[in-house]
Amino acid sequence: MNELAKARGQDGDRAVIDLMLAHVPDGVEAAYNRAAYMPRRRAIAQEWADMLTDGLPPPAALLEGKRQHG
Repeated sequence: MNELAKARGQDGDRAVIDLMLAHVPDGVEAAYNRAAYMPRRRAIAQEWADMLTDGLPPPAALLEGKRQHG
């Protein structure tokens, strides 16, 4: 995601991505900044999920067809 952000000129996303990886800087201000980035964190997480699931069948397809019983 850092490489993608850099390619898009969104270098500021590095701090947001670090927070998403639980790389929390020290200090009280860091605790407040964590919530401030929540909308961007959601957008980055959705983009990552979209990249991982690209080409896979939709989740509803898992519910179709015959069930196997173990």
